[in-house]
Amino acid sequence: MELTLLFVYALPVVTLLALGLLGTTRRLGFWLTVLLSIVLTPIGGFIAAQLSGPRKADRRAG
Repeated sequence: MELTLLFVYALPVVTLLALGLLGTTRRLGFWLTVLLSIVLTPIGGFIAAQLSGPRKADRRAG
């Protein structure tokens, strides 16, 4: 019974957080990736994050 609760509650939350962390290196960012993962399902959020491309490098004068 406890394993079922893990799959129902904890696994989706961990999946959303993992996709959010993936989004921190992409143009969408953490929160937009998490929001899209909720709306589009985690697979759709993953595809959107991958299609957004990498975050542009910050050019700061040293």
